[in-house]
Amino acid sequence: MKNSLRNQRGQFVIESVLLIIVLMGVFTASVKALQDNKFMAKIVEEPWGRIQGMLECGVWGTPTKVCKNMASSSARTISLDPRK
Repeated sequence: MKNSLRNQRGQFVIESVLLIIVLMGVFTASVKALQDNKFMAKIVEEPWGRIQGMLECGVWGTPTKVCKNMASSSARTISLDPRK
């Protein structure tokens, strides 16, 4: 009886250690994958681009696309001669 109980506790400890090692490996691999894909950067930067377009140009969209269509960003071609 005493020997059987000792074996059960030993098996529990070994299984717990193996489970912890496997879970740490999975966690480390998933964190590394998220860092390599720049997951958090995509979550923050993509919406910020549209907000930045609204702040700079008054139109929802990325500033490189929407600001070039703004009247204040086009070249002024006003002349004193009305025929030009």
